[in-house]
Amino acid sequence: MSLSCSICNQKCSSKKIIVRSGKEMDLYRCENCDFNFFNLDPSVSLSKNKLDESRLKSVGLNIPSVNKDFENGTKQSKPYLNEFIDTNDKGTNILEIGCSVGYFLNLLKKKDINPFGVELNKIRANYIRKHLEIPCFDTLEKCEETGIKFKKIFLFYVLEYISNPIKYFERLIKMLEPGGSIILITPNLNDALKDLWKNEGFNRFFYDEFAINYFSVKAAENFTKCLPISKYNIYTKQGYSFLNHSSWHFTDKPRTTGIVGGDLFVKDLTNSFNNSRIIFNKEIINLFNDFDIKYKEILENNDFGNQIVMILDK
Repeated sequence: MSLSCSICNQKCSSKKIIVRSGKEMDLYRCENCDFNFFNLDPSVSLSKNKLDESRLKSVGLNIPSVNKDFENGTKQSKPYLNEFIDTNDKGTNILEIGCSVGYFLNLLKKKDINPFGVELNKIRANYIRKHLEIPCFDTLEKCEETGIKFKKIFLFYVLEYISNPIKYFERLIKMLEPGGSIILITPNLNDALKDLWKNEGFNRFFYDEFAINYFSVKAAENFTKCLPISKYNIYTKQGYSFLNHSSWHFTDKPRTTGIVGGDLFVKDLTNSFNNSRIIFNKEIINLFNDFDIKYKEILENNDFGNQIVMILDK
């Protein structure tokens, strides 16, 4: 079956691959855009809480409880708050698409921001409404019907699940205030473990049956050029440490990190040295920290950070 690229409309090649859950699927690739995708709409499965089964359970990772998920998500969201939120956002409307159980929204609320969420998973959306008392919609359509305009719209690891992303983002842009921004993070197709380390275990792990879009920096730039925006900024960040990549190299399997797209392995390791009374422990701590920082910088400078960050201004 021949398909056209959803970004540039050029014909795509395809091949059979085995995804993370063990299923065989047709993966389509646009050579012009450096874009990979699956031809399906995962929204029904996502609304039925199927994602964690394919993403975690199928590869032997534990599905966290709601409380643990909220704790981990809050830790992960605090750097987002520092990076993307400022004092000018106080009192404004901010929307998060795919907000899970609301940890980022809860942090926004504590900053006197008016948070709103869209979450297809009805269990999680209900948790946000009931326990956090934050407005959360089951669909984007319901949010659009309110007519609310937003200063910022966030999508953390959500773009990869959206079918017809150009049409979807055109709708989001209409929901922005004049001068508003869409800020998103999505996995990088050009991943160091897959393409530099050539790790077979990670190659089998990389593609998930419900994550249908896989962007490189080139694909992200082609995508943004299709949208009615005034300017954009695209860059990569490396969230996983050298220790994480080393673990994949030696074991060919994942380890639970508690963080989507990153880990705290170096921090945990250096904390163990901090508890030591050995006089040169600080030299060892600095060695690990400096090496990991430099490793990440090299990947990011060559567009191989495992996260693509996109900031789109209306």
